[in-house]
Amino acid sequence: MYFRLTQVMLMFLMLVPFGLSAKEQRKGILNATPSKCVALNQGRTCYADVVFEISAPQAGDYCLRESESKRIIQCWANTANFVYTLNFGSAESVSYELISKAQSDTLAVTTIEVNWVHKVRAKKRRWRLF
Repeated sequence: MYFRLTQVMLMFLMLVPFGLSAKEQRKGILNATPSKCVALNQGRTCYADVVFEISAPQAGDYCLRESESKRIIQCWANTANFVYTLNFGSAESVSYELISKAQSDTLAVTTIEVNWVHKVRAKKRRWRLF
């Protein structure tokens, strides 16, 4: 009984690090630089050249697309590592995802956050009769 329990605990301890390393590998698949875009005023379109660095786990067919609209931006065939520069322009934060064409599943997601320096304030109306 004691021997069987020891075997089970050793197997569990051996499997735990592999789960963590798989999670860490997924984290580095899709990187965007810069990940934040700053506009001067709230509601204004923010423009930036965003560089996506993709390190897929294995060579294959992959596509980069917008998460909300599911619009394909760029696809690559039979590659594992590639770089893509996007002319970003948006007034709101946008998420992008890397998908595998063969399995049609999402491998990684990254978000370009849009921030602003000044918030829009309500304008004061001054009425004059004369």
